[in-house]
Amino acid sequence: MQFPTLPPMTRRELLRTSGLGVAGYWLTEAWRPYRVEAAARVNPRGTARFCIFLMLDGGISQLDSFDAKEGAWTPKEFDIRRFGDVHLPYGLFPRLSERLGDVAVVRSLNAWDSVHGRAQYYIQAAHPLNLALAKEIPPVGSVVSYELRGQRKPGDFLPPYVAMNAAGNQAGLLTQGFLPAEVAPFSLTVTGEGAPRLAPKPGEQERFRRRWGFLQELDGSLRGSASPRGKSFTDYHDFYRGAYAMLLDPRMGHVFHLSEEETKRYGGTPLGNALVVARNLVAADAGTRFVMVGHGGWDFHTNIYDSGRPGGATHQTLSRELDNALCALLDDLKTTPSAGGRSLLEETLVVVISEFGRTPGPIHETRKGREHYQ
Repeated sequence: MQFPTLPPMTRRELLRTSGLGVAGYWLTEAWRPYRVEAAARVNPRGTARFCIFLMLDGGISQLDSFDAKEGAWTPKEFDIRRFGDVHLPYGLFPRLSERLGDVAVVRSLNAWDSVHGRAQYYIQAAHPLNLALAKEIPPVGSVVSYELRGQRKPGDFLPPYVAMNAAGNQAGLLTQGFLPAEVAPFSLTVTGEGAPRLAPKPGEQERFRRRWGFLQELDGSLRGSASPRGKSFTDYHDFYRGAYAMLLDPRMGHVFHLSEEETKRYGGTPLGNALVVARNLVAADAGTRFVMVGHGGWDFHTNIYDSGRPGGATHQTLSRELDNALCALLDDLKTTPSAGGRSLLEETLVVVISEFGRTPGPIHETRKGREHYQ
């Protein structure tokens, strides 16, 4: 019987080959936790038809809010309590603490950047900032609006993407980029006094229509897809046409109306009033799919807990503003039926996010604040 002739192998080659085999086996076992597969096919609910995206500009301190860590630095008024596997400062979020069954606290995210402008750009665009392409990349709100444009009904009069108090951060409010102007953000400023009055006063509609007609005659040759001025003029025309239809719709007054009771229940703050409008936009189901709301002031490098700091804004005051407004929104969405027979909360993805967190642990520095932390 003749055995095959094996190629000769030196001791060095034997050790190298054996080592590779051992390493390969170890890597196979080490990779096993990352090869987890579901036992059965999962069908996601996919019930969301709207998104309310609440951006906490400035970087909220995660260890003083949604991932609370108690230490000698923690003010007693925080009253940190445990709710299942969630630690929350009950003293700052008493209402949210009672609604955690409707909330998912995601603690596995890391920020991609620790500089405000770049991180705020990433939150909106889902892309790292590249100055060469910055004006071409559309924000997530415009992408969602573009993807759902086929669901727009003939009677829809609201813009698909509405942004409120979202233009004051360091990145600014991103425009539609390379997408058409019809999915550009419709930007509004909502104050503690209420929402802007967008609809013409009673009796002014006819004059408004007449002026619009004169404008069409004056520069009609510059409008539409055949405009000699190119895409920018076409985009302006599409945007103005949408705004014109919105302003003359009789339902506009209800969408941007804030009752005294609602203003009080949502906190009477710019954030609270903006979330009342966000709820109305979703409840109207008249074309708006994505609503972005900004809540600034979370950049506490100094005196984060000091109620005597200039302006009076502290982590505590902003947290209580957020607690009142967010929980009033969740309650209203949960108790308002949708056209599909569900509650509006079942059809609305509410996202609360900040561009990054703050440094963990004790406050050692003399400024008594927290720095940026990814």
